[in-house]
Amino acid sequence: MDETRSWHRVTTIRVVAALGFFGMVNTGVFAPAAVVTNRIDGERGAPDTRSRSQAEADLVMRHLANKEYSQALEVAIKLTQANPDEPIGYNMQGVAYISTQDFAKARQNFESALRLQKDYEPALMNLAELDLRDKNFAGARRHYEAIMAKDANSLIAMLGMAKLEAMNQNEQERLAWLERAKAARPDAPAPRLLLATHYAGKKNYERAVAELRGAQRRLPSNPEILELLGQVQVASGKDADAVATYKRLVAVRPQSHVAYTRLAAAQAKVKDASAAANLRKALELKPDYPDALAGLAVVEGRAGRHAEALGLAQKVQKVAPTKASGFSLEGDVHLEQKRFSQAALAYEKALALEQIGGLAIKVHAAQTLAGNAKEADAKLQQWTREHPDDVIARLYVAQELAKSGKNQQAIEAYRAVLQKDPGNVLALNNLANIYYRESDPRAIGIAEEAYKQNPDSPAAVDTLGWILVERGQTARGLQLLQKAAAQAPKNAEIRYHLAAALAKSGEKARARRELEKLLATTQQFPQREAAQTLLRQL
Repeated sequence: MDETRSWHRVTTIRVVAALGFFGMVNTGVFAPAAVVTNRIDGERGAPDTRSRSQAEADLVMRHLANKEYSQALEVAIKLTQANPDEPIGYNMQGVAYISTQDFAKARQNFESALRLQKDYEPALMNLAELDLRDKNFAGARRHYEAIMAKDANSLIAMLGMAKLEAMNQNEQERLAWLERAKAARPDAPAPRLLLATHYAGKKNYERAVAELRGAQRRLPSNPEILELLGQVQVASGKDADAVATYKRLVAVRPQSHVAYTRLAAAQAKVKDASAAANLRKALELKPDYPDALAGLAVVEGRAGRHAEALGLAQKVQKVAPTKASGFSLEGDVHLEQKRFSQAALAYEKALALEQIGGLAIKVHAAQTLAGNAKEADAKLQQWTREHPDDVIARLYVAQELAKSGKNQQAIEAYRAVLQKDPGNVLALNNLANIYYRESDPRAIGIAEEAYKQNPDSPAAVDTLGWILVERGQTARGLQLLQKAAAQAPKNAEIRYHLAAALAKSGEKARARRELEKLLATTQQFPQREAAQTLLRQL
């Protein structure tokens, strides 16, 4: 019934930013590149003049990419002087000024471009981005609408409107613009990537995957789609699917150290021995890549090669000295070897570098195992006081209190978590269990809420099912316990609850078969003695 949580670092799903302000030179100006080229082709001037203008604009972008801002501005000014009746030079000057943070001059140049051509899309887009930066939403909307007045299906303008609504915290309007962009431009990956990122952030992984599968059907080799799909699959526990996705990503980007590292991480989760080889491939491509070094350290540690794992952890410390991961990995290696004091010291170094709740928890666990429980408790209490919004640390405290049999203190700790995060399934589920053990009538209501929040959590389904059976609602309880057993067929506690529910409902033959299969294993679980007693009674 109790749901535990791994404290390993979880890869965060990457947010796909379609219209970030400093990325606007890649959207409002040259991405897609045809935006500027088409504007030049539609303006006056001979073909060789247009070619020179495009070449000069490209040179501006190269200087900006190399952070050569003064050179970029110089080329943009010359471009304007050579083409005084065309908007491209002024637009490029505006882009150059943005790179130097001179937003007032940037705006002046974009407006000069519009005086020459009022529907010049790059300048309109860049002005809209400046308006968003200044939170002038009405101005941004006017500029986007001016773009769409000429091209109702302008992808860049629709994505801009979606960004505007997001900044206004109008979620439904934002989604509506993304859906409109997807319908108007079904082959464009950006709307689907943004929609998938939104749904993944809401933990609606099924909807996120559906968006990405739709994009994949149209663009099967798009690396951004594959990368995000793999991350969503990992986040939703579909590790085998993630392995298949990342294999396709590696095929598309065979020289990407990141792709090999992501593939290896997914393979490690499904215990695929190929993980180590792919991490080594990533390190061949980029020898000092911290994520690959860290991943290989974990693989070596799990294989019992502690010296190799420790060496890799120390390499991470050298290539990423300001990051906690190297010291955290060192602590993990010491902990595996039961060197608890050394583990605690390594974790404390990691925590000093990055104030992360998971590291505070590791410090507490290692110090407790080293025999310094009082000091460990004091440090963790200080952490929770200084970081009142750290839900993970508070959950850990509540679990430790429950393990120690301090039920009333655990109840208060779980309730404090739920004040910060009312829909936290782990807190709801474990609180329901404590209420159940205390014969508190609130148990069933809390269990119902946990199930409502995540009906696919085997622990939450089992908790509600078992409480219902104990309260005499056997039919519904049995139905839920069958669901939980199907979700987690190797969980002995759930199998025992199912057998007991079957026996209570009169299905003694099925209950006997469940118990015989369960007790035939050597798996230990709290109700093993109760299961043996029940089997003798059937």
